[in-house]
Amino acid sequence: MKHKILSFLTAFAMVFGIVAAPFVNASAAGDETNPENITVNVHKILMNKTDLDAFKEANGDTPKEYKPTEGIESLKEFFGNSAEEIDKVYFVAIKEGEDGYDDFNTKTVEEKDAIINALPETQKGTTTKNGVGLTLANGTVDNPISYKIYEVKHKSNYKGAKGELLSESMAVPTTVTLPNHAQTETGVADTINIYPKNTENKPRIDKNFDSQAENNAITKKDLIGTNDDLTVDVTPEANNKREKPTATKKVGDIVPYRVENIIPVGAEYKKLTWNDNMSEGLTYQKDLKIAYNGTALTKGTDYTITETDRGFTLALTNAGLGKIETAAKTAEVQIKLTYTAKVNKDAEVDTDQINDISLNYSNKPGNDSEPKEFTPGKKEITVKKTWDITGDQEITDADEGVTAYFTLQKKVGDEWEDVETQTSTSKEEFTLTFTNLDENETYRVVESVKGYEADYQEYNSETGQLEIKNHKDKENPDRIDPSEPKVRLGGRKFVKVNDEEERLEGAEFYVKNSEGKYLVIAPKNTKAVTKAKETLDEKQKAYNDMDAEQQKSEEGKAAKKAFDEAQEAYNKAVIENASEYTWGNKDDAITIKSDEEGRLEIKGLAYAKGYKLEEKTAPEGYAKLTSEVTFNVEDGSYASKAGETELQYNKDNTDNGYGKKIVNKKVTIPQTGGIGSIIFVIAGLMIMGLAAYKMKANKEQA
Repeated sequence: MKHKILSFLTAFAMVFGIVAAPFVNASAAGDETNPENITVNVHKILMNKTDLDAFKEANGDTPKEYKPTEGIESLKEFFGNSAEEIDKVYFVAIKEGEDGYDDFNTKTVEEKDAIINALPETQKGTTTKNGVGLTLANGTVDNPISYKIYEVKHKSNYKGAKGELLSESMAVPTTVTLPNHAQTETGVADTINIYPKNTENKPRIDKNFDSQAENNAITKKDLIGTNDDLTVDVTPEANNKREKPTATKKVGDIVPYRVENIIPVGAEYKKLTWNDNMSEGLTYQKDLKIAYNGTALTKGTDYTITETDRGFTLALTNAGLGKIETAAKTAEVQIKLTYTAKVNKDAEVDTDQINDISLNYSNKPGNDSEPKEFTPGKKEITVKKTWDITGDQEITDADEGVTAYFTLQKKVGDEWEDVETQTSTSKEEFTLTFTNLDENETYRVVESVKGYEADYQEYNSETGQLEIKNHKDKENPDRIDPSEPKVRLGGRKFVKVNDEEERLEGAEFYVKNSEGKYLVIAPKNTKAVTKAKETLDEKQKAYNDMDAEQQKSEEGKAAKKAFDEAQEAYNKAVIENASEYTWGNKDDAITIKSDEEGRLEIKGLAYAKGYKLEEKTAPEGYAKLTSEVTFNVEDGSYASKAGETELQYNKDNTDNGYGKKIVNKKVTIPQTGGIGSIIFVIAGLMIMGLAAYKMKANKEQA
């Protein structure tokens, strides 16, 4: 029995020795060859979405098998034909137990930077075309050390040829356990390779008139020309630079716009800002609404906005960016902006009025700041502007073609009102001046310049100077600037003459549309218009109260001149303060009046056919027209051209084109209401009475 047990133990020992030998040898080899540090080469792989989706579908979130100690020989064979290794991507390795190991991607930019700054230099770096080597402390088989390799997008400088940024990812973050991932058949290697993967993409943006607006929606009947495409198209294959339609509107009409943006899957933008600049003939109505995936964002919490009459600068806050980033983890995100502009009196006829928007985006936070409010203590201030462009080259002047708008605003209650806007296309450092300020009021200067970040400095009350620095990091993608729809309006000129084409002063007309309604102007500055009307009424009454002889005297001529001047001042006040045109009743209608050269005009009307002039007052000594003057407003009608029905607008030159002739005839028979007409009526009655008497006499004789 003892021999049997001994034989069993001997056999067991032999078998155990054979089985255990490799483990003992491996342990021994590991102890002998286990390095103190291991270099983890991080290779950033860029793939198109088709290859990334195919790779995910075939492998899930677990990469194909490869030996980390040897790496991958052919990236295209392993990942797909689009695979390539890229540079300028920043990575950090956070050890288990260190701050951020499990939740680095949930931190704010400031919190991430604090974690990164605390890490040893060997645990962070930017890739080259051959990756970046992170040197990490090694563990043992019994006590391994785990690291998570995070990509830090806000510290990466990679951008694609067309402004793409890294978006949807796979194997990010990557967990590495040392020495486990460095094990070989003979021990532990001192270098391993990992391959986090990304696609690249950029936001998409398109803009058009809002044909879906609840009020004032633009429809095809508002458009001119053959282009009636009112779509907002942000599909991948869409061309956001395509030609957009042109709408025709009159002064005072509201024009609605819609801007749609698509944020790609996996985007982690730390900057999303929109800059909108409007032509002088459009007034922004400060009514912007912004929503993502149908959910409204909150002003002050999710975004900030600086507004002037000429446009706005809109920037998402960290809270707003966080909402977009969270939504983008699983799908594309739609961001929609809607707002309106009003066509104003400064809109030039037959000239495109443009509302131009651009989107700035980046994985890095911006340097924008809010405009500083100040009390000038002076009547005049200067604004000094400097350009700060960093990246591949450092220069101090702006890019070619940059246009900057500077708006001085005055605080009235809780609102900011525009005082003056100045425009500059200067490339170099420059200054501009605002004058006639109230020393004790509160002001601010708002700058708008596409592609640059405005960094407002504190106002210097001693020098009366405000500095604005413009930042641009050339490592960031260029702004995306979609094409824009356009607004046009027109007008028509007229020349009042007699049969011999002598120019006639003093004719007054109402303007009517094809529906027979009269043009009514709502004034912006009612006080100015009211005062001008009071003066006109006063001068008119003074002249009308004179009898015929008095009107012929020198005193009467002076009164007539004062009346005419008051009429011109009133007409000018109405036009200059016109905030909008409407169509209404005759009692509220404005009139246009021919000047000493017989000239009169109307501009600010939408292109349309069938407008009419109805004469209210004929020139002195001429018969009032009995029929209306029909005219059309279309492209080029304001300047017009020489023709049978057209007359040179300026008597002595062609500088202002041509106007439609309106001919009045001299009075040859006194018109109704004059003394001459009474004489004719009496004479007629006498003839009729005589005829009746004769008829009666004839009957009696018969």
